[in-house]
Amino acid sequence: MVFAIFSFSPLPCSLSLSLSLLFQLLDVFQYTNFEKNRSFILSTQDRLVGGFAKWPDSHPDPLHAYLGLCGLSLIGEPDLRKVHPALNITQRAFQHLQQLQQTWRDNTGSCIGHL
Repeated sequence: MVFAIFSFSPLPCSLSLSLSLLFQLLDVFQYTNFEKNRSFILSTQDRLVGGFAKWPDSHPDPLHAYLGLCGLSLIGEPDLRKVHPALNITQRAFQHLQQLQQTWRDNTGSCIGHL
């Protein structure tokens, strides 16, 4: 993402995502440089075994693979599900949680009379 405040050192993949999520929530993400962000995230990718690492030229791990995919989703990378920026889960997962919560509310109301 190469933000000016962190230009003195490279960003770890996770900080790039954290700042992206924050800027998305603050409604200023559109002013960031999507191409530099994408290039950085892809520079942490291991093309031999797959996945993403914390730093370029490092070993990939599951956490940074997840964070890298979330970061790519935020910048609109094709074929990735949209991420809910406040929860860092897919919009699909968020909608499912809302359905579960509504089911729980509906069932809780009907169970109270049986206690």
